[in-house]
Amino acid sequence: MIERSEEEQRVEALRQVSGPSVGLLVTGILGAIGGIAGFIAGIIGWGWSSRWWRDVPDWYEQFWEGSFSIGTSFIGILVSAFVIYAALKMKDLEQWGICVAASILAMVPCVSPCCIVGLPVGIWCLVILTRPEVKAAFPGMTAV
Repeated sequence: MIERSEEEQRVEALRQVSGPSVGLLVTGILGAIGGIAGFIAGIIGWGWSSRWWRDVPDWYEQFWEGSFSIGTSFIGILVSAFVIYAALKMKDLEQWGICVAASILAMVPCVSPCCIVGLPVGIWCLVILTRPEVKAAFPGMTAV
């Protein structure tokens, strides 16, 4: 087996995380766009339920168009900002734990565009981040 220098190992780890970090970044951006759209829709009172069904009770529509919609959209925006931050950290091989946490959050339903983008990207990120050679390239981490 050929021993690689520390710099060669870092370059290889950077190569391995480049794709997943871009995928995580795209997931965060899509989540932020969805969160901002939901936030704006909640503020102006443009409900989703009345667009889909005709006979929606007023209380149901007010619930989804009001503070609940604004609150969940705001949480989605915060989570998306965290995912974007972690994607940028992953690209630079920094803060392994935050990168793992964001990869898991990207897979959670109702927090990200999970089923379409977040689930496969989150799995991809976790597979790459848990490789011993990649984990060891993060400062303060050792290969296990």
